Amino acid sequence: MERRTALVSALFGVSLLAVAVVSAQGHESGMIASGPPEDIVLEVTTGSNGEPVVSQEEFRLVLGGYYRFNLVCSDAVDDLTGFHFEAPELLANSHLRVVSVGDIEVYLQGMSFRAIECDEVGSARFSFHPMRAGEYTLYVRDHSDPPQEAFVRVIVE
Repeated sequence: MERRTALVSALFGVSLLAVAVVSAQGHESGMIASGPPEDIVLEVTTGSNGEPVVSQEEFRLVLGGYYRFNLVCSDAVDDLTGFHFEAPELLANSHLRVVSVGDIEVYLQGMSFRAIECDEVGSARFSFHPMRAGEYTLYVRDHSDPPQEAFVRVIVE
């Protein structure tokens, strides 16, 4: 009986080791980088017809990297001239860490938010780890009816 117990324990240990090795090799989507976040900046300005103009149309990120996304609205004046920003797919596939507006930081630890609006000059930022590879669209619109739009592509590899 002791021999059987020892054999079962040994097999169980080998099984756990095999699962750990396979997980470490094949499950990169759960890996998270450490250290300070890498800043990426998207500035939104107003075009000649009031449309949102984005400073960059594409970002390439590394799966599991740590990023701080900075949304900068440098010329919004009021509710009529501001911008609305959304990144639903990117946020759904990322581990969100901190959202901050000015000097106020909100530590969400995995929770999410729906949108950021700039109704005056300022900036907002959020730090995150992308957890799934893919291509995601960021959406920026003004407050007109119908809204004028701009899109930014985020590629996570």
